[in-house]
Amino acid sequence: MSVNSHSNNAGVGLLVIRSDDMDRLAAFYRALGLSFVKHSHPPCGEHYSTVDGACVFEICQRRHDQPATTNVFFGLNVSSVDDAVEAGISHGGNLIRPPEDTEWGRTAVIRDLDGHRVMLTEPR
Repeated sequence: MSVNSHSNNAGVGLLVIRSDDMDRLAAFYRALGLSFVKHSHPPCGEHYSTVDGACVFEICQRRHDQPATTNVFFGLNVSSVDDAVEAGISHGGNLIRPPEDTEWGRTAVIRDLDGHRVMLTEPR
């Protein structure tokens, strides 16, 4: 088998971010349109979780011995980028790139309360 052949299909199954205030950050993402359930199991302990297709998105409380996850840049599909930007800003987020029409649809980039960059996309 050659080094470049791929016999395995992959997809994103889990995205975990850590927050200094997971309740506040979950409220921010709820404003963008996500719904969460509070769970408790290792390694996060108590955390917020939502499932979108095959991907689980979790917000865990950051412990003092854990590094921040603020270098994470990820995207969310939303039904209205303009509404999501307005909701995100009204819940303490910062606009990095204003809404614009692109080949992927209408997009914008915001920074959440902990500094994670989030691309919002309203697919075509």
